[in-house]
Amino acid sequence: MYASEDGTVRDLWLPSLGRAKTARPAAELGAVAKVMAYGASTPWRKFGALPPASESDAVRLPELIRVFDFGCADGSLELLLSEGPEQAQQRFMADAAPAFLAAATGGGTLPWEDCVDCKAIQGCSDLKRAPRLWGGRPTVPERKRRSLSTWDLRLHAECPAQYHLVRRLHLNDLSIENRGARRGRAVDRWLDARHAERPLRACGDREFPDLAALRAETGLDEPAACEAMGMLAEHRLLCPINGLGAQERVLVQHRVTAYVPELDLVVLAKPDLVHTDRGRWIWRETKTSTRPLWEGASLLRTYPQLALGVLLFHAGVLGEDARRCWVELEHLRVGRGSSRLERIDPGRPETVDEARTVIAELAQPLLGDTTYEPRTGRHCHGCQARTWCRPGTAHVADHPLPEKPEADTSRLGREAADD
Repeated sequence: MYASEDGTVRDLWLPSLGRAKTARPAAELGAVAKVMAYGASTPWRKFGALPPASESDAVRLPELIRVFDFGCADGSLELLLSEGPEQAQQRFMADAAPAFLAAATGGGTLPWEDCVDCKAIQGCSDLKRAPRLWGGRPTVPERKRRSLSTWDLRLHAECPAQYHLVRRLHLNDLSIENRGARRGRAVDRWLDARHAERPLRACGDREFPDLAALRAETGLDEPAACEAMGMLAEHRLLCPINGLGAQERVLVQHRVTAYVPELDLVVLAKPDLVHTDRGRWIWRETKTSTRPLWEGASLLRTYPQLALGVLLFHAGVLGEDARRCWVELEHLRVGRGSSRLERIDPGRPETVDEARTVIAELAQPLLGDTTYEPRTGRHCHGCQARTWCRPGTAHVADHPLPEKPEADTSRLGREAADD
């Protein structure tokens, strides 16, 4: 925290472990703005000590408050807020006060990552139990509870060191995303925003933006924006809301959480979309690519999130009757008619067996790993943690990639937001 000598300007720098964040939750900024503008200096209190018995001494209000986010790893700096006390008060009342009220008066539970540290997990009825979800074996010696997502599984399968640095130590990637990944994220965000609108409106009935509008909204360069427009046009025919009744439930980026008791493990999944359709639940994953699906590859192995969706349906975590549910892959490409919609039936025993095999082969090595040794290879060029990995840095220097266009966006960096 900083203040000018005459007290007219107050600054707050919020440190981030990796790169500076470009945004923070509105409620957080509202609370920070209020304290920055109207708060007064008080002596530092030890943890657990009672607050002061009386109000702090009144001080002259600053004319300007600023909040910066500082990236400790790369020295980057982002201005998040710059305004006067009146604007800070308005921000607090609009964004922070409702959040404080909800926290103080709200009830119920919302199972997700916090379940890992929850002391009441054994008696929680809202956290779905999924015993023997894939038949995993407990680790020896027993380790403390943790979470697991398909992003974790794919990171570890690619390189254990990358998994440990990114997921356990939270060391964010300092490299710039490639054009394909940025395009994929832009398509995802555009679809999420439209699918979340109420009342429901199918994408087949929408007017899609022109090239200039899409570039302005997404920040993509012209070639990537043209590809994104082609993919969005393909989505119009495959949109899951097409023909869906107004009474159906549509949940965007819905958090699905399950507890595997014999492993003391919290399983996390965040499908792009789940919705009901005449009594059945549909799980939709959307992927973008310039390459077609490989006909000889198993969809469950290519996209383990589909396999996890099959197992969660089979365990009754979402729909009670897996025989009436679907897991879908929407594979978007640029050319007209080149995209595909693949359906997987979680009620078929052979599908469940394959899904268990896929997840078990990925999960067991991760759960039993204690050293997280780096595994170098072609993936090091796109590694999210290479900044902190000497073997990976050396491998990239010794094995440069040939120049070629970026083709596929279904990389691990993009899946950070999926899981």
